[in-house]
Amino acid sequence: TIIFADPPYDFTLEDFIKIPHLVFNKNLLEEGGILIVEHSKHTDLSQVEDFSYSKAYGGNMFSFFES
Repeated sequence: TIIFADPPYDFTLEDFIKIPHLVFNKNLLEEGGILIVEHSKHTDLSQVEDFSYSKAYGGNMFSFFES
């Protein structure tokens, strides 16, 4: 399973952190699934639980979370 989240860039860090927490707490991913959250390069999600890695594309970042 892949879930792609593209929330508004003006979300606060707390709002961004809610996304993986919701996905994992509600068991929305199958085992081995990936959550991808798109955000600004100025937002750091690397300390969020289940974070795996990030990829940068210009001013955009994609943070990957794995179940």
